[in-house]
Amino acid sequence: MNIQIHTDNLEITPVFKELIEKKLEKLDKLLVDFDKDQKTALVHITKDKYGQFTANIDMHLPNKNGHIFAKNTHRDLLSAIIGVREQIEKQIKKYKSDLVNYSLG
Repeated sequence: MNIQIHTDNLEITPVFKELIEKKLEKLDKLLVDFDKDQKTALVHITKDKYGQFTANIDMHLPNKNGHIFAKNTHRDLLSAIIGVREQIEKQIKKYKSDLVNYSLG
């Protein structure tokens, strides 16, 4: 999966970037049916003045209904990433279910 990480108001170290990518590997495993080029995840992380981290994941998958988006806020960056990953997992499962139901028609 192609993962692009963008940040506002903070700097992500290479070690932390690798940790974020590792947390998002589970999403790639849910999408084994698609080519690597067909899976793109844009991760946007911000930190507000109160120390809260907000993580957004915006994914584009094949099909006209292949846009998936989730947002989570938490005081801990990894918790924000895990929370948003769980939201995306649910949406991917629904997306795959809809594809199967559509093809069975």
